[in-house]
Amino acid sequence: MSQFLADYSAFQKQFVDADGCFLFDEQGKKYIDFLGGWCVSTVGWKHPEMIKALDEVKKNAFYIPPSYGWPEWEHFAKTLIDIAPGNLRRVFRATSGSEAVEFAIKIARATTGRKKIVSVERVYHGHTYGAATVGNCLSPGISPGVPNMVKIPMPDEFRNDFRLTGEALSDRIAEIFEAIAAKGDVAGFISEPIFTNAGVITPPSDFYKKISAICKRYGILFIMDEVASGFGRTGKLFACEHFSLEPDIMCLAKGLSGGYASIGATLVTEEVYEKNHDFPQYSTFGWLPNDLLMTKANVELVTQKKLWENSKTVGTYLKELLMPLEKFPHVGQVRGHGLLFAIEFVTDKKTKERDQSLAKKVLEAALELGVVVDNCPDGIIFFSPPLVLDQETAKQGAELLIKAVSQTVHEEI
Repeated sequence: MSQFLADYSAFQKQFVDADGCFLFDEQGKKYIDFLGGWCVSTVGWKHPEMIKALDEVKKNAFYIPPSYGWPEWEHFAKTLIDIAPGNLRRVFRATSGSEAVEFAIKIARATTGRKKIVSVERVYHGHTYGAATVGNCLSPGISPGVPNMVKIPMPDEFRNDFRLTGEALSDRIAEIFEAIAAKGDVAGFISEPIFTNAGVITPPSDFYKKISAICKRYGILFIMDEVASGFGRTGKLFACEHFSLEPDIMCLAKGLSGGYASIGATLVTEEVYEKNHDFPQYSTFGWLPNDLLMTKANVELVTQKKLWENSKTVGTYLKELLMPLEKFPHVGQVRGHGLLFAIEFVTDKKTKERDQSLAKKVLEAALELGVVVDNCPDGIIFFSPPLVLDQETAKQGAELLIKAVSQTVHEEI
């Protein structure tokens, strides 16, 4: 499709407009937006209050050099600190989730004087070199990545090499982590509270309690990447609240602006901040005035309307509608947490061999029927609707997804 745009993986479908929880293509066809821009959309597209904020932004068409000050930066940093979990007290400005993760890696190393960063296999953290290396985006063509990055197994109860679940699985992986930590050279541990791009995998309830305890024991900074899961996506304002976690560093983006600006943030405790006065933090477009004002409006809407409550309520309803899909012989599992969903397709339920071809066909069928979702790697359909999704639209979208699966596997529920 593209003659000039460098894009290797774009779908052929083009969208030209949006409204609320809907997208529109060039022919004017209306689609239910179940994707929400990959954990981006919070208040929905063209929200009246966001349009009003956009009009206000037009009055602030200026640029502030990052090495100087602007009162709104301090005001908004306080807004984030006031709603953040635990003892996070300082905010570094960033332009994206990847940059927020890069800051986290640099901060962990600078604070501890150590170099090693431990992460979880298959978890996505971004596309810049540090984020790609600590995450799952270091392809052979761009290797080698940043050195001193180590991964531990994912606590995936649906599939893991240990064939363990619950506390036994947490214990086994915690043992692996402690063996690494005991060497004394680990600066930080980073992960998402719920593994989003990996296929919406929720770890056992005691997993992070064990990991964070090991971090404290060995002086390792505990980093939560809430870029995808933050701002109500999983039924809590921040996903780490499901596990009562208090991170030393937290990364934000995506839902931070709700898709209305390019912005990110890295939050740290005062103790971490005090050890990093010489930390290089210059970001040319970090918290550009126009981006910040739009983001501020989005955060106000999310918090005032407590959209995480709608995420939990409608998400629970949507999951109930989709669970019958597991009756299909090639649907391995339906997973949902708030308004964060994945459907995993397999060639065989016993072997759990992933079926990427089938997942792609289901995606194409869903798009043809009028509902937008996306592929994760390895046979998984992923979707994260706007947090303002109502039950009626959720039901319509679920019916279309079920129909897409039925048509593709040629079976009825």
